[in-house]
Amino acid sequence: MVYAFALPTTAHLSFQTFLSSSTHPSLPQAASTARHALRLALKAHKRLPHSPQRDAHLITILDALNNYLPYLTAISHGLSGRPVESGSSTGGEEIEVTLHSELETEWRATLSSTPLSLKSRPSNGRVRGQGIDFEIAFVLTTLGYVLSGLARSGVLRALYAPTTPTPEQRTAAVQTATKYLLQASSVHSLLASSPSFTGAARQTGTATAVPDLDPAAQAALSSLALAEATLLAVLKDDSYVAACIQARNPNDKDWMVRAPEIPKVRALLFARLCVRAAEYAEQAAAGMGAVGAHGKIGIDEDVVGYARVLGRVARARACRFFGVDAELAGKIGEGIAWLRAAKGALGLRSASQGEKEASGKSKGGFSRLKKEWAERREERRLEKESGGKDRAAKGELDPGDDAGREEECRVIEMLETKWERMNDTINTQLIPPSTDLLANLPSGRDIHSPPGPYKLPSLDEEQLVRMRAPPAEDDYEPRMDMDDSDDELTSPAGVAPGAFPERSESTYY
Repeated sequence: MVYAFALPTTAHLSFQTFLSSSTHPSLPQAASTARHALRLALKAHKRLPHSPQRDAHLITILDALNNYLPYLTAISHGLSGRPVESGSSTGGEEIEVTLHSELETEWRATLSSTPLSLKSRPSNGRVRGQGIDFEIAFVLTTLGYVLSGLARSGVLRALYAPTTPTPEQRTAAVQTATKYLLQASSVHSLLASSPSFTGAARQTGTATAVPDLDPAAQAALSSLALAEATLLAVLKDDSYVAACIQARNPNDKDWMVRAPEIPKVRALLFARLCVRAAEYAEQAAAGMGAVGAHGKIGIDEDVVGYARVLGRVARARACRFFGVDAELAGKIGEGIAWLRAAKGALGLRSASQGEKEASGKSKGGFSRLKKEWAERREERRLEKESGGKDRAAKGELDPGDDAGREEECRVIEMLETKWERMNDTINTQLIPPSTDLLANLPSGRDIHSPPGPYKLPSLDEEQLVRMRAPPAEDDYEPRMDMDDSDDELTSPAGVAPGAFPERSESTYY
């Protein structure tokens, strides 16, 4: 699944106050207009209730970001004396930009684990930075969050639709989400590798860096997007998860006609892809955890915890596919051992505990009662691990908020029950110890090549021609800052700010 990032918001900014252009006089005003449209879109998104309408609004923000970024690129190239590539046959066009005073912008950092010091941040909770690179870095970070949000909403809308999707619909949704995730990984890779953005993370008047823009955090976010994209490639053909979701869909009527089809899968290939996804997720968790080392302000525990859970889910899924491969080869005992190793990876119970329970306990009513209580404790611990310390204040988990852990647990339980029954009545094979299986997993395999750094878009030739005209009368007045205090409106009743969305009528469990 895909993490649900909270989008930052920003204060009003007029580029005419800080800079001007002799060759393209309309550039500062056009950039201010595009930025104002983005600011309004972000504020409108923040005030929308958690619903499909909020997910659909992400496209509006994406359009605003794509319209604003070319102006930032033009201003950045003008300040550094580089020509702007317009795509024309005459080559790049020179833009002269004169800086009257250092550009200062304010953005809200949404990944910080604790509030930044009051001395270095305004009373409204935003962080303030200087320079055009600080502005570009936050805009690109927002772009990465929006792309991840589009990937998440598309996958969840397809998998958890009231009507069970066909394999073709599931494939189309996963392919679109994968494209968004690879683009998000490319954006975060640019922020992590470009020297111009390394110093942009510093706040005005302090040496403290904004955790959201830290190169290590951006590299971790790039790895996290790659892990999610790799797991989506497996999910596309994972009929076991699809059957589990379909069985829990109260609106599904296909069971009246036929049982869910579980075709044979390329189990060994999927297992190695899952191992690679686990490596990406563990790399992301380690990178984000390092941001807050040595007493510094770190990344929010929700994101770090999600990356850790995603790594465990990926390893458990790899074990499950190794078990499927063993079962297809007639080694059902080895397959059960792999399922128990998968449970150990998820932290449900250790492999040794599972073997002891299978060999020594009765199946009476008291045992079933103890099992139900154990499952409830696991669900509570799942919510705690997936949502950090403030999980209770953020409402119930939505599908995907637990990195797919719940679905994987149910699939493993389903297969373990089926295979143990078959082994007890038909095959009767010895079940080997599962303690060493996790340690002996093979190396992972990439299905997606890590994308190169994102390339900033440029103004086209027609836009550059319009920028040469004198600017229209300046419409930006101080009165437009009057609604800045409304930027932190509380969420709808019953939903804490930044909380995961409540379950809607069309979402089922």
